[in-house]
Amino acid sequence: MYHPRLKGSYTEMGKKYGALLYKNGFVFPKVSNDQIEFGINSYPILKDFYPGICEEIKAFSEEVKVSEIEVAAFLLSIGVMSNAGQCSILAANTKNGVVFGRNYDFLLSLKKFTESSLICPDNKLAYVSQSDVFIGREDGLNEAGLAIAMTTILGKEKQYGVNFYFIVRYILEHCQTTEEAIDIVANVDTSQSNNFLIADKNGSLVVVEKSPGKYAIRKSENVIFCTNHFLSKKMQGEQAEKPDWSKTEERLKTIDLRLSSSKELSVDDIKNILCDRDGCVCLNLKKENFGTLWSIISNLNTLKLWRCEGLPKVQKYKEDTRLNEWLIKHHKKVKRINR
Repeated sequence: MYHPRLKGSYTEMGKKYGALLYKNGFVFPKVSNDQIEFGINSYPILKDFYPGICEEIKAFSEEVKVSEIEVAAFLLSIGVMSNAGQCSILAANTKNGVVFGRNYDFLLSLKKFTESSLICPDNKLAYVSQSDVFIGREDGLNEAGLAIAMTTILGKEKQYGVNFYFIVRYILEHCQTTEEAIDIVANVDTSQSNNFLIADKNGSLVVVEKSPGKYAIRKSENVIFCTNHFLSKKMQGEQAEKPDWSKTEERLKTIDLRLSSSKELSVDDIKNILCDRDGCVCLNLKKENFGTLWSIISNLNTLKLWRCEGLPKVQKYKEDTRLNEWLIKHHKKVKRINR
């Protein structure tokens, strides 16, 4: 797993990371004609939603020697025209703060492309986040004590629009509360169906179930969780089918049982749920070459974060102190961000 640190303007961050990758032999993936067409139609929507990130895409593309639309098309089509991860996420209010946990499960062959980044954009919130691709983000924790992660849903409808990579990143850079984040997810023109689990340090726990043109909100005061299917009645008609091969229902039931059986949840309890050595929450599907690429646990009140790079059944969690170190070094206080 790579551990880049990026700061400055979007152009500076795109230029720095693109140059670093290119210097180390990075070869940009081949982009199909269908992806290009999807990108051409979706990129204007992304520019309207998130103009800064398009500056980063442009700078990145120049450094890796491909066109801006190729980079945009590749990123915007992931999950729409290609496979996506199968994941488990949970959050809980505990006596020691709000705890957030997530397993990201995908093709094991993609482990070499994973990264955990400290990103500190000018005039935005700093955060630590994980991804399996450059520029886009799949989960993270920001300096305001807000965490977000997504799971994919096999939806009935797909359309031109913004995918989860950019929604997650936008929220990490701009939102301090779950209510602010809900407003973003509810109103963005999304291209596919996802669950977004969002929690803040004040103990507000939500899952936004989102498809193109429709959304539902689940809230909880104690614990909340999701896997790879919708739970609300409103969204049942939006999913094509449940991916039984990735044990989405079994994982959900296991998390529910383990959370409900613990009276006083701790970080160690969340670790044990995500490791699930005798069960399936930590996926390791050898036939499909599919399993947990990383697992994260964070305390939103202390901004402590622990990450396991690989199967948590096998590997150990290690603390990531980069966000707190950045805030201490820069004597940074959270300020309200203008969106």
